[in-house]
Amino acid sequence: MLLSAAIHKPPQGWEPRSDLQRSLPDSIRILEREDARLPVRAWLVEARADKAWRPEASLPPKGLRKTTQQAGELQALVAINAGFFSSSGSVSLVIDEGKLAAKGVYSVQRDAFTHPLTRAALGFDADGRPDCAWVWCADNLLYALEDPLPNAPGKPAQIPNRLPRQTWVMEEVLGGGPMLVSAGKQRISEQEECFQSIGGDSRHPRTAAGYSKDGRLLLLIVDGRSQRSRGATLSELAEMLLAFGAQEAINLDGGGSTTLVVREKIVNEPSDITGERPVASILALVPNAR
Repeated sequence: MLLSAAIHKPPQGWEPRSDLQRSLPDSIRILEREDARLPVRAWLVEARADKAWRPEASLPPKGLRKTTQQAGELQALVAINAGFFSSSGSVSLVIDEGKLAAKGVYSVQRDAFTHPLTRAALGFDADGRPDCAWVWCADNLLYALEDPLPNAPGKPAQIPNRLPRQTWVMEEVLGGGPMLVSAGKQRISEQEECFQSIGGDSRHPRTAAGYSKDGRLLLLIVDGRSQRSRGATLSELAEMLLAFGAQEAINLDGGGSTTLVVREKIVNEPSDITGERPVASILALVPNAR
């Protein structure tokens, strides 16, 4: 499982949700921040190594399903929405139990130019240890790159001609993007990953995931598009994660998709008028003994 890590004192403004804690192992802690002056409302799930749970990537066998539905089927302790999707399913990388469930996209068209992509992903090895990487896929094999391909508007990058000797072998993987934190510092690769459409400098509901140097898994949800919470920019999202000691972290699908589920109940307030949105992939913390 994840590296062992002690409980840390939360950053200023973050308060434990003791009501939610009663239904969870001590190794999973949920904190909430609400600041009426901004206004902003956010939740941080901090999960330490424990044999009682494991991380799992989940993807419906067909189409889209709500996070609560997928979490219920897994009997998940905690679940968040994950990668990007179209009406037909995931357009982000998903690996579940070592098997490729969704390949994701590795090129996009921008202004008549085809840009090859290395988008950010969060993976867990067979022991549950997390890693974030810019991922390239060749012959259905994944490679973790130290830097993303240097795409720029009107200037597509070249397909990588040198790849790492070792493939990126992970038991569970959820793709998203862009990268938010790398080597313990803010590193937002929105341009290189061709994510101009997600409004990185604008405030929206956001979902993100990463881990600290001492192995704590960090899941972050920020509500938005409401009088109670304005949302966050990508930079603000990264700073929240860094306040919890993030070593690496990625952005996941946000907007109306942003959902936090604890024991099959929604904790946040999804921004769509119709309520919770059906999504493709989710990241769930599931009991080891079900």
